[in-house]
Amino acid sequence: MTSVDHAASGGFLTRCGQVAFSGERTLWLHGARRQDFEAARPLVEGLRDRFARLDFLFTAADPGLRGWLTETFPGAVVLPPPFRLGYCASRYLVNLNVRGLLLLGPFDPRDRFISTAAHGRATPVVVMQSDGVDDAERPTDLEALGSDLPKLQHCFVAGEARQRYLTSAGLPAERVTRLSDEAEARRDQLLTVVAPLLGRDLKLMRSTQRPLRRRLERLALACMDRPRLRRWLSVKVERFDTIEALRETLGNPTTILCLGNGPSSEGPEVAAVRHDCLFRVNHVWLERGFLTAPDMVFTGSKASLSAVKGSIFGLQTVKSEARLLATRVLQPHFRRIRYATIERFDLYLSEPRWEGIRPTNGAAMLATAVALQPPRLVISGIDLFSHPAGSYPGDTATPNAYSPGHDADSELALLLEALSLYKGELIILSDALKARWEEHQSALTARRDAAG
Repeated sequence: MTSVDHAASGGFLTRCGQVAFSGERTLWLHGARRQDFEAARPLVEGLRDRFARLDFLFTAADPGLRGWLTETFPGAVVLPPPFRLGYCASRYLVNLNVRGLLLLGPFDPRDRFISTAAHGRATPVVVMQSDGVDDAERPTDLEALGSDLPKLQHCFVAGEARQRYLTSAGLPAERVTRLSDEAEARRDQLLTVVAPLLGRDLKLMRSTQRPLRRRLERLALACMDRPRLRRWLSVKVERFDTIEALRETLGNPTTILCLGNGPSSEGPEVAAVRHDCLFRVNHVWLERGFLTAPDMVFTGSKASLSAVKGSIFGLQTVKSEARLLATRVLQPHFRRIRYATIERFDLYLSEPRWEGIRPTNGAAMLATAVALQPPRLVISGIDLFSHPAGSYPGDTATPNAYSPGHDADSELALLLEALSLYKGELIILSDALKARWEEHQSALTARRDAAG
């Protein structure tokens, strides 16, 4: 869990949203009553068990309640609410990397600026009203949400009257849940809704809700799809649309070294690998100075596009391509980039059976390397977040777990599928992946023997 300096947590700059924070994804819980935070405790505990890399932000106006929250939820960030300005709420959302907002108890109309700011950043908003909230036929607190009401991702209520009101107000019935009286069932109700929200790609969702941005993205894609315009733009941007074109540009490599970001990516055996093509993921490896000249980098991050120079970028989806192209177009002096969109290659990742699964960039990297079918493929740094040295080289603080949005079982299935499609000499230097691959092969052999 990631924390901030609580000694300064009530200061003016903090309430303006100037909070130094290094977490990856945060769930923000805002309320005014202890009983409402108590009711949310099973959800918090369930999410902590499921997502070791998820942080929690609790905000409450009452200093005494904040003290109780600090004691009750160790490791969480506990702050006063932002000043009642949309800008301040937006700074909380941005600087604390908020991926979901949970409004607890009776809704205070004065807090609408928080929900409005969240909707403006495509952050899912969930309302949870447990026992002790007046079950009126026309709840004035929910009426105060106004045009924000239909935008709620979900609303949990304890009473039937509020449930009827929300559906009559336009919220689809599947987005309104009456909380169970049984504690375990309540926990499951909450987890079923909230957990999937935390893995959403909010960057792509924000693109869809901004008309000007959508037009720019469509224009950027249209330019790349028109041969004449594409030739004219080639001095600044080049796209490889087929595996064959990518293979030729990479020089028909004979050995591809695929490096994830796990500790084994910097093992001594990796430095000894002879290769003529290097694939990497994102750019966290730059500052460590080990194998820093990759031929291709798989990412969806604007920061990686800015930090890495000279590499071909591998973008997972056409939506990511559109977003990053539009970003580059808005920079008048951007340097030339070369990229490939993996979705355009029509690999197994795009098959219907994987629908709803969000691969990591490491999985996209391995799928692409296998599609290129080099005579020799060496893999390291894909440690399945189970390496005894931690999640990344020299990093013992980050929990050894996937971030929300990526499921360990489905990720392993994607990796094993890629390996099963490779036909050349395979060398795996990541012990965890090697063990799972050998288990997979043994299971296949056993099934064949049983069938034969």
